Amino acid sequence: MTLPSLRGLTSRFLLSRLRTARAVARLAFRLHQRKPALIDRRGTLSYAQLQERVLRLQAWMRAQGLRKGDIVFTLLPETGEQYETRLATFENGTVFASFHKHLPPEAALAMIERVRPALFIHDPLLSAPILDAVRARLPGLRLLALGADYEQALAGHAPAWGTEEVGEEDLFALHMTSGTTGLPKAIGYSHRKYLDSMRLIARSIDLRPSGRQRPVHMLGVPLTGPGSGMVLPTLLSGAVLVMPEDFRATTLAALVQQHRVTRAFLSPSAIIDLLDEPALQQYDLSSLTHVPYGSEMMPAPKIAEAIRRFGPIFQQGYGCLEALPPITWLLPHEHVDVHGLPRGHDILSTVGRVMDGVEVVIRDEQFRPLPQGQTGLITVRTPVRFEGYWLDPEKTHETLRDGWVVMGDVGHFDAEGYLHVLGRSADRVQRGGQMLNPREIEEVAHCHPAVKETCLVQHGAVAVLVVSLRQNWRAQRNWQALEHDIAEYLAQHLAPGLQPDDIRVVEEIPRSFLNKMLRREVRLMLEAAPPRAHGHAPAAPTRLAA
Repeated sequence: MTLPSLRGLTSRFLLSRLRTARAVARLAFRLHQRKPALIDRRGTLSYAQLQERVLRLQAWMRAQGLRKGDIVFTLLPETGEQYETRLATFENGTVFASFHKHLPPEAALAMIERVRPALFIHDPLLSAPILDAVRARLPGLRLLALGADYEQALAGHAPAWGTEEVGEEDLFALHMTSGTTGLPKAIGYSHRKYLDSMRLIARSIDLRPSGRQRPVHMLGVPLTGPGSGMVLPTLLSGAVLVMPEDFRATTLAALVQQHRVTRAFLSPSAIIDLLDEPALQQYDLSSLTHVPYGSEMMPAPKIAEAIRRFGPIFQQGYGCLEALPPITWLLPHEHVDVHGLPRGHDILSTVGRVMDGVEVVIRDEQFRPLPQGQTGLITVRTPVRFEGYWLDPEKTHETLRDGWVVMGDVGHFDAEGYLHVLGRSADRVQRGGQMLNPREIEEVAHCHPAVKETCLVQHGAVAVLVVSLRQNWRAQRNWQALEHDIAEYLAQHLAPGLQPDDIRVVEEIPRSFLNKMLRREVRLMLEAAPPRAHGHAPAAPTRLAA
């Protein structure tokens, strides 16, 4: 993406006139019929072919008795059928919701019972543990299985446009939180708020392609997660959407090279994996012109390395399901200095400055505003905040206070107005009377050349820094010496009060389906490991199995 331009003005003009996701999709189908629209395991579909499949699917839904406002749940892998289903719900006014494939079966079943959808589109391999229970507990639920049943449903119905009126205040989707800390929560969003989020983005970012290069977008995060934010920009720009079946570094690099991907939405962990991939130099990634990254905080040393490797093509936004992005931007040109070199870690470790029209206030535990520079709870007031969790007023009251979204993160503003997010308040480590923000320690640890990823957690009464190693360091046999070396590095670069009590090197740090570190799983790893004396130099090397 580039800074605002004539093309950007065109994007903003279109967005100012469009009122629903259906209007966006219909416009894309009309303007881009012959262009490629989707690339997945099946090959390439043009916009015309995608339109036909979407309209056949929505016609089948209508024949099954589905009407505007009914909920359509999916439990599908990261394939084009999931994209088709989203667009079909846009067309007929039903409400799209989806489970990610890693959600525990009991949680998926509980959510189905809670939300009570009218239709469940599923992959039989993923739904097998719960399908009998679903049939028994929701006997009126319509089912459509991926594969032959899905294709027969489409083949049996002529393409047809939706006939029901769809308005900007109608609900278009139920977004699910990841469920990594318990049962997922559902948040309903209207068409208006979804498009308002795009309008906020378009104030700073050109959603249309620059130059004559064909726009090719790639999901580097699941469509069932933050990847859903790529849907409208893809349609607005007439781009083709590349959907990987997995998010390994070699898979993503090969797809970028093969399809000349111009824009890829990546998680910080995916960028770290790319930097750490020994075979990366075998791939031509020069087509990439824009890489938004998000879903968790990006270590400043790693994004600086990525800029040196790939150029100033990175952009970070801050937001969440409860307060849609953008809350803040760190735009591509803000990542580099006047010479095109990465800016200092004091800037790259931030999430940028607050967007116009959005308010961010740092508060104490009594919800009182704190002065600039003091660390506290991050609270946000934005036109694209949620109205509440689906059927969960208690959780809503905890998160939405007097119109302010309590983000669950702690942070502070610096003198230049950059927002520093130090992590989840629930992840703070208590040591005696001191509260440690893990990111303050982890950022420094990332500067050590051996460190790939790092995670500070509480283990009993002590603060343990868990570290995974980069590929070129993994062959080193003496992990005890590495732990000691990292400890010495931190002793030189961290204040005494921020030193971890122990350092553990592990094979891998566990991640979620969104490619985010799972601190809970790291704590469980430590609990399951053989006990050892506190300190940085154990009697014998200890490896924790990830």
